[in-house]
Formats: sequence, structure tokens, C-alpha cells
Amino acid sequence: MPTQYNELSHSTLRDSDQRGTELPYAKNLLWMVFANSRGGQNRTRIIFSLKESPLNAHQLAKELRLNYRAIQHHIGVLEKNNLVSHVGEKYGTVYFLSTFLEVNIVIFDELAASLHPGRKPRRTS
Repeated sequence: MPTQYNELSHSTLRDSDQRGTELPYAKNLLWMVFANSRGGQNRTRIIFSLKESPLNAHQLAKELRLNYRAIQHHIGVLEKNNLVSHVGEKYGTVYFLSTFLEVNIVIFDELAASLHPGRKPRRTS
């Protein structure tokens, strides 16, 4: 019985996001990670890059012209908050958007647009 409840809860949460009713948790988490911290702008840039295609830390550093160690730090923050996932190990680790962020990408795009009014969100397929 508890398994059915958990599956029902997860399904209900996912369906509520798809219908456009936002979960306060998602909005608050995204606000804290991207707007209410010093590294929020760089983390926003990382997410925009990963929306285009999965990349490793070296590729992100090169594309965003940031220090490799800074990328590692920001990726660590994003992973800790379940906003990015990875495949592989060590140097070959490739990062991509987590399912949680994909479900809440509209909230992220709205937040990014409000924080950086001149930047238009890229469309994802």
C-alpha cells in the first residue's frame, strides 16, 4: 500500500506541473539556486548550455569561458539540488538536465527572463 501512495503522489505532482499549477517547492528551489546566490548567473549560463546539449566540465568551461574549477563547483551545486544529472566518471562525465528541471523548465525560463531581461530563453525540442 505505501508504494501505491508514493507512486500516486509522484504522479499527482508531475501531472499538476504539466497542467500549469506550480509547486512552491520548485519555484523556491530555483529562486535560491539561481537568484539568491552569488554564482546564480553562472549556474544559469550552465543550464542554458545544457539545454542545448549534454556536455562535460571541460566543454562547459570552454564554451562559457569560465575556469574549470568554477564549473566543477557550480555543477556540484546543481547536482546537489537535483537540477542536473550525469553519466560517466571522472574526466568523461557528461552532464545534462535532470528530470526534475525538465518538468519545471517553464519556471526556470521565467525566472531567468526576470533576472536577465535582455536574454531570451532558447527553445528546446
